[in-house]
Amino acid sequence: MPDNSTMKIEKLRVLHAVGSLNRGGIETWLMNLVRQRSEVMHLDFFVSTPGGAYEDEARSYGCKIYISQQISRFQKRLNILGFGKSDHTLEKVLKSGKYDVLHAHGTEFLGDAMKTAVKCGVPVRVAHCHTAPESLYKRFNENPEMLIRGIRFVTLDRYRILKYATDIVACSTEAGRFFVSRKWDIDKRCRLLFCAVPLDHFNDAQKKWTRKSFRNTHGIPEDAIVIGHAGSMQLDRRKNHFFILKIFKELAARNERYFLFMAGDGPLRPSIEQEVKNLGLQHRVSIPGLFKDVPSLMTFGFDMHILPSLYEGLPVVGLEAAASGLFTVCSNKITKDLTEKFASRVTALSLEASISEWADEVEKAISKRIPPDEGICLIQKTPFSICNSSNDLFELYRHRLEENG
Repeated sequence: MPDNSTMKIEKLRVLHAVGSLNRGGIETWLMNLVRQRSEVMHLDFFVSTPGGAYEDEARSYGCKIYISQQISRFQKRLNILGFGKSDHTLEKVLKSGKYDVLHAHGTEFLGDAMKTAVKCGVPVRVAHCHTAPESLYKRFNENPEMLIRGIRFVTLDRYRILKYATDIVACSTEAGRFFVSRKWDIDKRCRLLFCAVPLDHFNDAQKKWTRKSFRNTHGIPEDAIVIGHAGSMQLDRRKNHFFILKIFKELAARNERYFLFMAGDGPLRPSIEQEVKNLGLQHRVSIPGLFKDVPSLMTFGFDMHILPSLYEGLPVVGLEAAASGLFTVCSNKITKDLTEKFASRVTALSLEASISEWADEVEKAISKRIPPDEGICLIQKTPFSICNSSNDLFELYRHRLEENG
């Protein structure tokens, strides 16, 4: 982190507005920032859905967690249409907390948060889009209500973001262009800001386990060649689990040592487990649910990483795979900010390619694994390490605060 002796600014007070503190890419990145125990930034959280898995840990680091007013679905619909009552909770938090920064994450309604921050005199106001455009197109076309929300987003939300935000950031170029349209390429406030991973976790994994001890503990055959995946099993099917099963069925027929490990949980999990049984693969597939220690899982459990997502922003799991030395085979729907920056460690394949082509690339990926130490060094030199990400974030805040101060 920057040397305090060179700073004119005292420890910054930052409020991150996010949907929840449940496990997910954005939330994990934010918690990794908290775990850095920064001497120049203090982070608090404003959430719309309470009870997230990370809340207790965040509080243990001294973070305050504020909760927005809980309203009915009917009231929420009225708010979307502009007929509801305003929620003044964020306004009260910003005024009482005397925050230097409001950093709001998501896509919709960020303009409202930026406007509130201006009203409260918050000098640095960051609107941060993490969502892949394909995901938003799909959501906004689901039903008439979502169509109205889509119209609101491209008109009122976008107008307020451009009017009130001091900084507009996104996880990928594609997300940024969707977020604020053509302004992304010409507005000086716009820039990429990547989520990142803590590399010390990968060093720690090598001290805790051996390949044999990890696999014995987690029910993976010691001589298995493991096709690995970690991703949420949501009803939108964005992680494409059933496609993974089709690929693995082909691989299982080629070599009896192949084993599939899919970490993650969600409402789609029972259907995925049933499909495993339908394919007769239950003895060669493990679906353990949420897995907290992903660095150890990737370092000692997986032999390659597969990510055939229907759409993604910038997948943190792809960075974790690179840090552990794994080679990733992913869909070409994943942002080029990942696939081009790590071209030597990633193959992006069309979802229109045959199952046989995918299986061939998976087999090639197994032979391209590198030692974990080399993977750590690869990430260490990029904006994707948590130390570099934390520095970049602080410099963004500091620069804007000094400019406005």
